[in-house]
Amino acid sequence: MGTGWLLWSIASALRWGNWLLRGGLPAVPSVPELLYLAGAFSFLWSLASYPVNPPERFGRLRELLDVAMLTLSVLTLSWFTILRPVVNAFLAPPVQVFWAGVRPAMDLVFLALLLRVSLLIGRAFEARPLLLLGATGLLLAVGDLLAGYETVLGDLTPGTWLDLAWIAAAWAAALAAHSTGPAGEAVRSSIGHGRRRIEALLPIAFTYAVVGFTLIDAYLTGSIDKAGLTVSVALSALLLARQGVVAGQTEMRQYASLVNASADLAFICDETGRLRLFNPAFSTALGPTPRPVPPVNLKEYLTGTASVDAILASAAVEGWTGEVFLRRKDGSSFPALLTLRPVENLRGPGTLIAGTGVDLTGIRAREDALRGALQDVAAARTELQSLNVGLERKVEARTAELKRMVQDLDRLNRELKELDKLKSEFVTLVSHELRAPLTNIRSGLELMLAAHPSLDVSIRDTLTLVEDEASRLGRFVEAILDLSALEAGRFPLRPYPVSLAQTASLSVERFRGHPAYTRMHVELPAGLPDVTADERALGSVFFHLLDNAAKYAPTGAITILAEAGAESVEVRIDDSGAGIPEGERERIFDMFHRLDSRDARETYGHGLGLHLVKRMLEAMGGGIRVESSPALGTRMAFWLPRADGPPLADPQPAGSVEGRSG
Repeated sequence: MGTGWLLWSIASALRWGNWLLRGGLPAVPSVPELLYLAGAFSFLWSLASYPVNPPERFGRLRELLDVAMLTLSVLTLSWFTILRPVVNAFLAPPVQVFWAGVRPAMDLVFLALLLRVSLLIGRAFEARPLLLLGATGLLLAVGDLLAGYETVLGDLTPGTWLDLAWIAAAWAAALAAHSTGPAGEAVRSSIGHGRRRIEALLPIAFTYAVVGFTLIDAYLTGSIDKAGLTVSVALSALLLARQGVVAGQTEMRQYASLVNASADLAFICDETGRLRLFNPAFSTALGPTPRPVPPVNLKEYLTGTASVDAILASAAVEGWTGEVFLRRKDGSSFPALLTLRPVENLRGPGTLIAGTGVDLTGIRAREDALRGALQDVAAARTELQSLNVGLERKVEARTAELKRMVQDLDRLNRELKELDKLKSEFVTLVSHELRAPLTNIRSGLELMLAAHPSLDVSIRDTLTLVEDEASRLGRFVEAILDLSALEAGRFPLRPYPVSLAQTASLSVERFRGHPAYTRMHVELPAGLPDVTADERALGSVFFHLLDNAAKYAPTGAITILAEAGAESVEVRIDDSGAGIPEGERERIFDMFHRLDSRDARETYGHGLGLHLVKRMLEAMGGGIRVESSPALGTRMAFWLPRADGPPLADPQPAGSVEGRSG
């Protein structure tokens, strides 16, 4: 930057000295213009190479591309906005226009590069000089732009107010050179994520500006500017290359961070063992300086190894792995597992070697502890063997005793099965014997009520109550008979395609005359596929579930819904009752289990309906679950296989289902 100021000072002295001696400015191009151009390049190079970030080997190409794109974009925009309009207006010869516009163009490039440095700078004491340099650049840009305008018109003379702008710029630059912080200050400020993002988008924004300006200019003028088109294509190519470099740089940073964060030692050396790169773990454990002078050699850290040269020679050809001892910076050593692998060197002769070292100190300590533990285990095993001898005798005696107990339990089990069989046969016999009298009682009551419509109200109510109780008892008998048939394997199930909508409607019709009939609604979607089921069993399932909903939800709607899946159809019966506690949702399917088992209860039942429903659904390849909450009531959801779906893998006949009475 000082070189640039010196060249500019010499150029200004020659230019205005020529005016004093000859009474006019030298014709362009002249030595002062060439000196100014050289000084401008010095300024631009100072900003392009300014160390704004810590040195990074794989980040230099991206910085070079950013500077190139910014410089080329600003020069192109200067051509469009400053030089080309003057050339097209024929105000002066093209050579004179070029040398009149080169100064403001260079000033704009200077400002663009200064903006990039300002966004990336991380040292707080450099903020003030950069701000003053920005003011210098603005003053120079304004002064040089006006001077170029007067040069094109031929009116530029010394001693005008333009000299004040250049003098002010010189003073601002002088202040910038002396405005750094205290000597030795190394305060760093954090670079915000937003500033980094803006700097990353700066070359892209300038590239889009050039391409957009070229397209808009072509649209307005009807012709394409060849220079603008060429630069646009070049900038687009540079942008693609830059994005590729950014992607590679990001990937490389991730790998570098991975290696640097590793607790294992990692390094790169040549065939002679001279270290080229190493991670912080290597530096912490072994202690080389970040930039060792003279270069650190791996041989200095290997101790107790027969031939380091032989190890390196083998590693350079086919790799090497083995245990070595490494010397720490304090003189102590530790065992390590060293792995060396050859790496092709594309930038010079010879082969590089990548190495990793794992500290085995902790592993060796654990091995010693493990050996001690194994010795303790061996002693304990000897003691255990002696205890086993006495234990085996006790086990033999206990085994004989358990064998006798098992025989007794087997005998008792056979007796219980026989009693259970007798119980089932007795229940079935009693139920069969009750079915005919109950049917006769119900038929007689129906005929009596129908034949004598003028009976006294109290008598009619009494007979109606008797009829209802007989019906309830009949349903109980039918449930017992169906359950007995299921357990005995005699329940006739004939699965075939059945319409859910038709079966649900017929089941609801069975409740006609019941107080809950008006609250029952069938809301099945159109096009619901048929299910594979026994029609009688499916009707019994609907009846028991609707009967339960009517008993335990005395108010509110009872709704039948359904949804078809890929292999089955799920039916849901919702009510607005009190709900079922979570701990009871599985037990309600047990035989004779009821939530309220007291003698005096409002809702009467025997706990057989839901057990029978579950057994029938499982026999037809389906199942049932409960979804309930005190706020939403109870939902009984059961599912059956679709008639148009794949057949069951192992269809199970109803009679082969084991009994699960509660």
